[in-house]
Amino acid sequence: MSDSGSTAEDHGAAARGKRPSPWQPGALFHATRRYPRRSRAGRVDRLAGILRHGLRAPADCPDGSVCSDLSIRVTGMAVSYDSLVFLHRFGAESAIYTIGEPGRFFVFVNPALPVLTPGDLGANWPILCQDEVYVRDRVPPEHLTCVVVHPDDAESVVAEFRADFRRLGIPLLDHDGNIVWEPA
Repeated sequence: MSDSGSTAEDHGAAARGKRPSPWQPGALFHATRRYPRRSRAGRVDRLAGILRHGLRAPADCPDGSVCSDLSIRVTGMAVSYDSLVFLHRFGAESAIYTIGEPGRFFVFVNPALPVLTPGDLGANWPILCQDEVYVRDRVPPEHLTCVVVHPDDAESVVAEFRADFRRLGIPLLDHDGNIVWEPA
């Protein structure tokens, strides 16, 4: 961690080393990339938007700031697919979704947050992942519990978003479980 702009609070966090892994059975998380891969999506910083506004469903973002890297169209359902925030509930089926690479990050959400399962959405609801669950419209930032980034991204993310992590009172970990920053 760079000393530029760091505080005693930051140095104390770094000295603590590791904390319990957020990858616990039942943990709710959202996996994404910092910038969209689709060229027509524009260069929107997803991490900045999530830290400021929480996780938002695509329909809640007419400005296009929430745009999936996938092109999914679901029709004929009682609930509009784009009105849901897609989360994973960590379990044995989640391993493929937890692979870390530069630019990819994970946002953990309070596991007590009520979620919808594919079964709640009807027998014909398309299942994309074995561990998927949903929240309607948005997950407010006060329900975020942790952000995990690739070790190569850790220093730049804490330098850029330290004030947001402090405001939210949530830690930043690298994918290896090392504390990058956490509130005192």
